[in-house]
Amino acid sequence: MKIAEEKTAKFEALDKIGWDFAEALTNNATNAMHPYPAKFIPQIPRNFIRQLSDKGDTVYDPFLGSGTTAVEANILGRDAIGNDVNELAVLISKVKTTPIPNKKFLLIDDLLHKIYIRIDLLYSGGKKDIKKPDIMNLNMWFEDFVIDELAIIKEEVEKLNDQDLINFCYVSLSGVIINVSKQDSDTRYVRVQKTINYFDTYNKFSKRINKLRKIIASSNEFIKNGKSVFKVADTRIGNIFEENSADLSVTSPPYPNAYDYHLYHKYRLFWLGMNPHKLRRSEIGAHADYSKKNGPNEFDFMKDMEKCLLNTANILKRNGYLVFVIGDSILKGRNIKNNEILKQAALNTDFNFVTEYSRNLKSNRKSFNPKIGNIKTEKILIFKNLK
Repeated sequence: MKIAEEKTAKFEALDKIGWDFAEALTNNATNAMHPYPAKFIPQIPRNFIRQLSDKGDTVYDPFLGSGTTAVEANILGRDAIGNDVNELAVLISKVKTTPIPNKKFLLIDDLLHKIYIRIDLLYSGGKKDIKKPDIMNLNMWFEDFVIDELAIIKEEVEKLNDQDLINFCYVSLSGVIINVSKQDSDTRYVRVQKTINYFDTYNKFSKRINKLRKIIASSNEFIKNGKSVFKVADTRIGNIFEENSADLSVTSPPYPNAYDYHLYHKYRLFWLGMNPHKLRRSEIGAHADYSKKNGPNEFDFMKDMEKCLLNTANILKRNGYLVFVIGDSILKGRNIKNNEILKQAALNTDFNFVTEYSRNLKSNRKSFNPKIGNIKTEKILIFKNLK
């Protein structure tokens, strides 16, 4: 159902958009800096930010993920705020929205040289002055020489005196950790045999860090058009940002039973000094919970979303719009319409449902959990804050 008074020129423009974006490029600016499952394409937040906010406004993402909404907001001259329970998500988002002057990147060449010298000395029989991290079952998931190389890289990165560069290097390091581990992939937490040789970890890190600095260098002029502030926080808990501090909110919430971020990012988090166990306790919709015989169901998800909506309404200004992008879930063999759950959750909040769009996903898109169903379509819901 559409609310007649909302059929303004802005919504007429949105109605004309083909939301499939089947041929669109999705790796513009800094959006391709780090692998992150189930992230939405930049064209979606871009169009809503253009139509439903003005330059100088603030855009809020209550489920920050890899920062796609924030990047698009900054490019379009808006400030961005956002939060996520995943520390890695917040770090990635910070790096993707932080301009770094080219002269700072000159320190990267010196960093890579120091790392290479230490690793070469290690393999030449030199002193093994490496402080290995105290991580459970580390040797089950990494070869000993990979652990040494990762530890050396992290030690040298931590010696940098610039926090923006340290964050940048951490994201670069995070991007190669799964590749040099025995974990199958970003979406499969199983051990497999891989062929990894001496210096492979260094070479992959060096290649990635050089790739990412080119991305940042080419994106500096765009992302500096707005400022961003991010926090590690759970949207179900209030007082994350000041009341009435955002003009628009665009987000993609977690799908119940779809993914285990704490599990698949586990060793990235460990290596970067983050806490996957804390993430496990606060993650909404985790497959590990919803797949249990007596685990949570769609009504529990609705309660979680209601809490998130209540807190988002406080951060969003009156008459501000909230845009959700979400697909269906499979719970114990039943197809769950998450868009309808969000509409029900909104009934006990200040949000009023305005309209909804559908989009078809690419047929060759890999499902991040084939056992629970391959999502073919998504819904885009728009709510208005009437507090």
